[in-house]
Amino acid sequence: MNTATNTKLHIHLTRLGDTATIHLNGQFVFDAHREFKSAYMNQLADPEITRIAIDLAGVRYLDSSALGMLLVLRDRVLDCSKSLTLSQPSTIAARTFEIAGFKELFHIH
Repeated sequence: MNTATNTKLHIHLTRLGDTATIHLNGQFVFDAHREFKSAYMNQLADPEITRIAIDLAGVRYLDSSALGMLLVLRDRVLDCSKSLTLSQPSTIAARTFEIAGFKELFHIH
């Protein structure tokens, strides 16, 4: 299997009522910036969506740019008066969030 395929972040969206969940699977790194932004911007623009959840159960790796993308998302969500949850972080994501102090900035469960 090709290395690019192994490192690619796969993004899948589900909606239930007023909640959009963006499921991430793979390596959450800078290369995913455009696709990740596109996924959440569509949800921010939808007036029926009041809650956004980022499902991190399938994240095998994340770097500092991924943390930056989440911080930008947090600011945009707050500007739109919507809520954001980081859900089911993988072990590596949970450890990274703890080190980065994200528990004070995000609702994580």
